[in-house]
Amino acid sequence: MLIFSRDRKKVQDCVSIAVQKVFGGGKEQKYAIIGSSGFGTTYDGVLAYYADEKTAMDELEKLFAAFEGGAASYRM
Repeated sequence: MLIFSRDRKKVQDCVSIAVQKVFGGGKEQKYAIIGSSGFGTTYDGVLAYYADEKTAMDELEKLFAAFEGGAASYRM
């Protein structure tokens, strides 16, 4: 699925997406949605930062709902 990053600086073709805690990210960047173009252990980039885990997880749920609905792309 093609995902347009929240900061509008990249479009990434992702096969794996995860929410991870960010250490040292400041108040507004405590959690991140990161994407990978392969099924490895490394990620290709941060798609968006969030101040709390609940907001990041809510966005991940929306992204998955779009995927389930057959969307070829998603805008963060």
